[in-house]
Amino acid sequence: MMSKTPRLQQGATLLVSLIMLVVLTLFAVAGFNLSSINLKIAGNFQQQKNVEMAVQQALTQAVSIVTTFTPTPTALSITVEGIPVSVSLPACLQSVAATGYELNVGTDTPEDNVWELRAVGTDPLGGATAAITQGVRLRMLANNCP
Repeated sequence: MMSKTPRLQQGATLLVSLIMLVVLTLFAVAGFNLSSINLKIAGNFQQQKNVEMAVQQALTQAVSIVTTFTPTPTALSITVEGIPVSVSLPACLQSVAATGYELNVGTDTPEDNVWELRAVGTDPLGGATAAITQGVRLRMLANNCP
């Protein structure tokens, strides 16, 4: 007489193998999706840093322009590596007589002026935006701080 037990188990290995294959496939798909999301996050972070660098470079250029810090300053629009950056009007926050100078009648003594600059840049392609506010201390002739 033959036993009926082996005939009942003939499809069990195939069923378990298929379930394991489906589980492994789901793990692989989840891994691909996770790596794709991480790649997008890294790209966005890099673009944000590029915009921040462009804004900082525009601020540096604005500080080096002498006419930026006059009694009648003007707003600047600077393009850095294809990223338009607008530098707002500088605001003079403080003016203190510079030390080490004698006050002579009829001459202007220098003053140490503290200015505040704000620049905003937006990447036209990705839409990343960065805004930086920077303080600048300059020694200037008297009465340049409105």
